[in-house]
Amino acid sequence: MFYVIPYNMGKKVILLLFCISVLVSGCKRGGFSISGTIEGAGNGEYLLLKEVKPGILEPVDSVVPEKDGRFSFRSETEWPAFFMLSMDEDDFLTLLIAPGEKIEVKAARNSMARPASVTGSDGTSTIIKFREEQDEVKARLMELTDTYNDSIDSPRRPFLMDSLDRKAAEIVTAFREKSVSLLKENKSSMVSIYLINQHLVPGLQLFEPAKNPELFYMVDSALYALYPESDLVLDLHSFVAGLRRSVTVGKRAGEPPVPGDLLPDIVLPDPDGDTLSLSSLKGRVVLVDFWAAWCPPCRDENPNLVRLYEMYHRKGFDIFQVSLDLRKEDWVEAIRNDRLGRWKHVSDLRYRDSEVVKQFGLTEIPASFLIDREGKVISVNLRGEELQKKLDELLATE
Repeated sequence: MFYVIPYNMGKKVILLLFCISVLVSGCKRGGFSISGTIEGAGNGEYLLLKEVKPGILEPVDSVVPEKDGRFSFRSETEWPAFFMLSMDEDDFLTLLIAPGEKIEVKAARNSMARPASVTGSDGTSTIIKFREEQDEVKARLMELTDTYNDSIDSPRRPFLMDSLDRKAAEIVTAFREKSVSLLKENKSSMVSIYLINQHLVPGLQLFEPAKNPELFYMVDSALYALYPESDLVLDLHSFVAGLRRSVTVGKRAGEPPVPGDLLPDIVLPDPDGDTLSLSSLKGRVVLVDFWAAWCPPCRDENPNLVRLYEMYHRKGFDIFQVSLDLRKEDWVEAIRNDRLGRWKHVSDLRYRDSEVVKQFGLTEIPASFLIDREGKVISVNLRGEELQKKLDELLATE
């Protein structure tokens, strides 16, 4: 994956890319300046300026701010490039600066990542506006999560989850659509690199390369034509080259497997925290079942799975259940109450953010894949009598 430039990096902060939209003619190096005030920085500490490149921070200059916190830097860049102002590793501000720009910064010590103002950069203004809207979306999603967590003891929790899930999907869909428009408007700007690296929440990408490759192709084509020698653009160009190869070989990530496909391996923790893999059951006919404690249809099918397991296990049948629960307590209690402990169970407890949701293109549960002894899909979503008939057909003579 290409390098992600940190915007608000800290011990508990997601790495972000901070960019600016600027068109530059030619390849001549141009001067730029950064000046302003860092409130609380006039205590003899150094303010460092570093250029951000893929995998490294290259020192450029350093100054000691005045007692009132004022500072200034002058340097050069050949094309829009990222520079980091920092007092220490946890207190910094990242800007993307084009030749000729005069940046004015007003910030405070220990909170430089959230400056009071940054002027002299239209691209920075675009990014700041986007981030404000992004923060609003994250806050709304967090409110839904809090509502869910507050309903732990409510008998209506499964139904509440469905409602909250729909609301969350609406929020995310609306924001993604707006972000696509912004991306297209800024496809020839470094702002686009920032956008394609964004996560709405940890584990949930704004744009997924496997599902939205055309957006990555668009950004790569536009930026590579403008800045073919930029380290960041070259890094993106290399990533996109690999992406083009990956999406043209076999089934794309996110497409549900169909009969005849070799089912991808699943490697996740069990309730005790030990890592289990689906491939460990190779040589047996396996039902890979996606379920959750909060899913009534899933729970309704569990007694049938217990019965079929008892009937066919000795003949080579096994079950590998993957939970989409959020709380381990709910998952473990459901396993115990439904008497499912005889077969393997795994989960990363991330609900719809689970990697298996993307990997298998899941849009609803229950969902299941019956695979043969070599791991190929035989049937999809068989339940009840249909599943028993298929197992009888496969295993009755063994």
